[in-house]
Amino acid sequence: MAKEAESQAENSLIRKADFLFSFCGEKKRGNGEDSYYYALNVDRAMLAVFDGCGGPGAAAYPALRGKTGAYLAARAVSAAWLSWFEALRPDREGDEAELRQRTMDYLRRCEANAGEESGRPQGRMPRKLPTTAAAALCRSERSGVDVRLFWAGDSRVYLLDSEGLAQLTEDDPGGVDAMRKLSENGAPANVINLSREFGIHCARLNMGRPGLLFAATRGCFGALSTPMEFENLLLNTLLSAPNVQEWEKNLKTAVGKNAGEDYTLSGAAFGFGGLDELKRQLAGRARLLYRTYIYGLDGCSKEEKQQLWEHYKPNYERLLCRVTGE
Repeated sequence: MAKEAESQAENSLIRKADFLFSFCGEKKRGNGEDSYYYALNVDRAMLAVFDGCGGPGAAAYPALRGKTGAYLAARAVSAAWLSWFEALRPDREGDEAELRQRTMDYLRRCEANAGEESGRPQGRMPRKLPTTAAAALCRSERSGVDVRLFWAGDSRVYLLDSEGLAQLTEDDPGGVDAMRKLSENGAPANVINLSREFGIHCARLNMGRPGLLFAATRGCFGALSTPMEFENLLLNTLLSAPNVQEWEKNLKTAVGKNAGEDYTLSGAAFGFGGLDELKRQLAGRARLLYRTYIYGLDGCSKEEKQQLWEHYKPNYERLLCRVTGE
């Protein structure tokens, strides 16, 4: 089961966040290699997803009911990042070096308790306990919502607002856009693991207008033919839903129809005041998206889809935080 944690305390951030939404879909029941959480404390929220890398982490651990290294890694790192978040005090931002150290401590503890491996990892770059990660640490301020981003690999954090869908975190390795990524397979070079050096990328931005902020694993967007279709899927399910619970349910179903792997999403809405206002503010964007990019897309050639992507790309990448240190 995916890990989920929620504080019960009423606080200023909860009152400013309209609602939280999340789901985790498994391709193999009981053996999904994704994990997630959303967590709240006195003045912050954290939204996070983790995608255990099933090729490099395919070795199984008989002592733990045959669970794979990918399965264990996603849950160990999820627990580490949740523990880091829960230790934050109102007067502290949180130390990034401490986040990395806590990550390593939890992975080593997991390794020590897992016993011997059986089977072999797949691919040319096997890793012990590999997983991607993507998280948004949110804090409401007078100027909007201050968002700190943390990520490794190709899980992503997104923003959806009246301007459209924006990818906030660049996939590893940097320099490859979202359209090209759809044709690539295999685990990214930089993932959290115990075998090789890795980086946890960090960035910051301010949400000065209402928006949906969410983290998603590759299974949510990786099986579509264009990035525009992911935005269309989000908007269509949102605008047809009578309440948040139905939207969450319908979105999970729509994503699952396309997904070729586990698919996980964790998010929150800020600044709309409720679902009705959110739908009102995004209805115009949905119409524009359909007219400009979605209508007739099924009949487009590969070259025509690429042209549409080049037109869509600047707005989609308007807030993109680049990978550094490549």
